Amino acid sequence: MRIFAAVAATNSFSKAAERLGTSAQNVSKNIRSLEDSLGLLLLHRTTRVVTLTESGRAYLPRCNRLIDDFDDLRSVMRDEGEDASGNLVVTAPVLFGETYLMPVVEKYLDANPRVTIDLRLSDRYLSLIDEGVDLSVRIGFLQDSTLIAKRLGEIRLITCAAPSYLDEAGRPAHPKDLMSHRCVFDTNRRSSGQWTFLDGDKLLTVTIRPSVRVNSAPAVRTLLLSGLGVGIVPSYVITDDLRSGRLEAILESFEERRLPVSLLYLANRHLSRKARSFIEVIESEIAAVDDWNAV
Repeated sequence: MRIFAAVAATNSFSKAAERLGTSAQNVSKNIRSLEDSLGLLLLHRTTRVVTLTESGRAYLPRCNRLIDDFDDLRSVMRDEGEDASGNLVVTAPVLFGETYLMPVVEKYLDANPRVTIDLRLSDRYLSLIDEGVDLSVRIGFLQDSTLIAKRLGEIRLITCAAPSYLDEAGRPAHPKDLMSHRCVFDTNRRSSGQWTFLDGDKLLTVTIRPSVRVNSAPAVRTLLLSGLGVGIVPSYVITDDLRSGRLEAILESFEERRLPVSLLYLANRHLSRKARSFIEVIESEIAAVDDWNAV
């Protein structure tokens, strides 16, 4: 099956042989054996090129899935008798990673000294495939169905402003009142210039005209503290500000939907021992966090 997949990828017996480190004769022999066992012709042969038959085109994707499953099984069995080792690439939002992942990394490395961690903190979503990421912590509603998600918790979103701004501009009583307020918009949000609130069991979407757009929740916090306007910020970013009165929560009866915090990895791929053990530690440590939404 591996030989057939290589021939299909290269359209050549000789190129497939080079890729697999064998002879063209051995490739041809194995293809004939596979076709005989299936009772099907999988490849058209000419003196210049090899192409898939209709049966070959139907067989190839299933063949590749079986090869992947076999490789995953072999990796799992190899992992069972070994300690976690190698490099693990993990990504997370900047402030969340700085605040909550540091204890996870410390505890994990103490228990797995043969593993190195490449922790990439970024407020943009990194592609697990294109950027070689093993595990990704994301805050928000997920749209990519090719990923497996483990729910770690959820984050409150707080609509707030500095008391000095509210004393001057007035305290909005309804989300629609925000249309007449200066607003600070976090561009990491998927919606463009819109905030969505819960009005009872219904969603209420308000279009705002931001005075400032910035791709960072901590930067939104800084601008709000300066009295620049109203913003929506994850609760863990402004817990101390709310407790001290530097920021004031508003529209609390119209709170936005809470954002899920998820740990993502690629579907249909074997999770290495290093990744599985990291998931165990992060689930344990994050479950012990009790101050995400304590405001």
